[in-house]
Amino acid sequence: MKNPSPLLRATQSPEGRHAISRLRQLLIAPELLQASLFQRRRPCGKSYCRCATSKRHHHASWYVSFSRKGRLQMKCIPQAWVEPVRQWIERYRETETLLQIISKSQWEHLKRTPR
Repeated sequence: MKNPSPLLRATQSPEGRHAISRLRQLLIAPELLQASLFQRRRPCGKSYCRCATSKRHHHASWYVSFSRKGRLQMKCIPQAWVEPVRQWIERYRETETLLQIISKSQWEHLKRTPR
């Protein structure tokens, strides 16, 4: 069986071309993170702290979570890291979406290619 012809720029849909262009822009910077970011409120464990007597006064901490080998991993991060980490996660999710668009475009190209 002959290899399918490569997806040439002229045969790509405008949506596919845009997705490839944006993906290249995203991959220039290495900051991508497959994870979830959330805030968790917990007591600190000190008996004299007001969080020991009231849930309302529990301390807020930011966490990043991800699954590795089927197990949930969590890492507490400082407040100063929250915005950069949020951007890394958003970039990863955008990358996933763009890859799906590119794959869809490739599938359409394969459907149009004669046997």
